[in-house]
Amino acid sequence: MPGVGDGRPAIADIHGRCDVLSASGWRRVEIAAQVTDRGGLLPIQAYFNSASVDRVLIGGIHGREPAGAIALASYADRLGQLGERHGILLLPLLNPWGYSRHVRYGPSGQSVSDSDHLLGRSQAPACPEAAAITTFVLEHVDIKPGAAVLDLHEDPVYEAPDYRLEGSGAYLYVAGDGGLAHPVARRVYRCLEAGSLPLIKEGVTRFGERLVDGVIVDTEDGSIDELLAKRRMCSPVITTEIILRSETTPPLSERVSTYLRVLDAFFGP
Repeated sequence: MPGVGDGRPAIADIHGRCDVLSASGWRRVEIAAQVTDRGGLLPIQAYFNSASVDRVLIGGIHGREPAGAIALASYADRLGQLGERHGILLLPLLNPWGYSRHVRYGPSGQSVSDSDHLLGRSQAPACPEAAAITTFVLEHVDIKPGAAVLDLHEDPVYEAPDYRLEGSGAYLYVAGDGGLAHPVARRVYRCLEAGSLPLIKEGVTRFGERLVDGVIVDTEDGSIDELLAKRRMCSPVITTEIILRSETTPPLSERVSTYLRVLDAFFGP
């Protein structure tokens, strides 16, 4: 693992925690694999408990944003219970190569879940992982219209030294028809608003998007989140972002704890 000093677990530990779901009858599928420098393979895995799902959980798209993948793996035992009343698709670590190196993208230098080729903005997938992941969610699992999606990210603003965003905490993207007013989105919003990493209500992201009361609505960013909102009619599609002032600020443990609470809010009582 990279010498970041943030205490992140090994990839095998992430997968090992999720593999307990197999004992509860969940199906595990290898969507794709990334090649290591030594010629080994890092699998990109999906877990689901039903052929038709109404909840989608995503983590680890950007390798130097580890909290989401760790939180999802830590939540696996709870997912086994929640699977009794929900069809759930878990995509816990979509970029293990980047996670192991603490870099944003995969081996090709592109986002592993870029969806522009299916949103009419490019002729071909950005990379092999993007082709495999987007094909999987559109063709190999039935994601119901109206399914709720949670994609856990972090925003390492320290990488842009000239960028300024006042405050520390988090912000949200919300997509989908009626997504912002949906009870699931409102629960996640309230959870972050009341937490130790509260919502930053005003400002502009480093990508030029303006926060309105801590939220950006229906952005067109070519992400898997936009794809699920537009091609699978999911709602709400919630993307959470925790601001990172340095590689270890806030501490990884606090970020993971925050995301465990967000997961509780996402599923509700």
